Amino acid sequence: MKQALADTAYDQLLNMIYSLELKGGDRLVEQQLIDQLGIGRTPLRQAIQRLASDGLIDLNPGSFSIVHTFTEKEKQDFGLVRLTIDTVATPLVILNGSNKDFQDLMDTTIACQKAFEQQDIGERIRLDYEFHTKFVALSDNMELYKIQEQLTKRGRLMQLQTYSQKGSSSCDLSGHLDIIRALNDRDTKACLKAVQTHLSHAFDASGDARSWQSVESALDTLSGQETLDDRSA
Repeated sequence: MKQALADTAYDQLLNMIYSLELKGGDRLVEQQLIDQLGIGRTPLRQAIQRLASDGLIDLNPGSFSIVHTFTEKEKQDFGLVRLTIDTVATPLVILNGSNKDFQDLMDTTIACQKAFEQQDIGERIRLDYEFHTKFVALSDNMELYKIQEQLTKRGRLMQLQTYSQKGSSSCDLSGHLDIIRALNDRDTKACLKAVQTHLSHAFDASGDARSWQSVESALDTLSGQETLDDRSA
C-alpha cells in the first residue's frame, strides 16, 4: 500500500514536471505538494528521492529540492551517449527486428508528426523518445534498453526546457523515415548513417569542435565496418 502511494506520487510529480507546471529551478514545497496531491509526507519524499535518482530533481539535504536545469555541457554529454547507444543498437535491430516491428515504428512516427502539426510539443517530444526507445528495444539487448529508458526520462525534460527557452525543437522528424526505410531494406550501413545524421543535432558541436570531430571520425569508422551480413556471407 505504501509503495502504491509512492508510485502514485511519483507519477503525479512526473506529470507536473513534463507539463512544465514545475519548471527548471522551481522549488518543491513539501506541504504545498502534500495538500495539492492529497498524499502523505513519506510517500511524497520517496517519490522525490526516485525523481532525484532519475536526474530530474536536485536534492538539497536539510533545505529544499528543485527541478533540475540542464547545462549546455550536460546536453552535449547526453547527446553523445544517445548517439552511441543508437549506433551500437542498429546492427542488432536489423538482425532481430521484424517487418511488423518496423511498421510499429512507422505508426509511432506518424503519431509524432501529427502531434507536431497540432503544435502539441509535449506529446511530440514524448513520441520522439518513444520511437528511439522502441528502436533500441528491437536490439533484444536488455542492457542497452535499460540505458535508453533512463536516458528517455532525462531527455524529455531536456527537450522541454530547450523548447521553453528557445521556442524551437531540434528534432528532425524526417530522420525517422530515413531510419525506417533503411530498416526495411535491411541495410545496416544506410541505417547507421540515418541514425547518426538524425541524432547528430543532439551533440552540440558548438561546445567543443574537437570533441565533435573525434566523434564523427569514430562514427565514420563504425559505419564503414563490414555489416553482420557481410561477415556471414
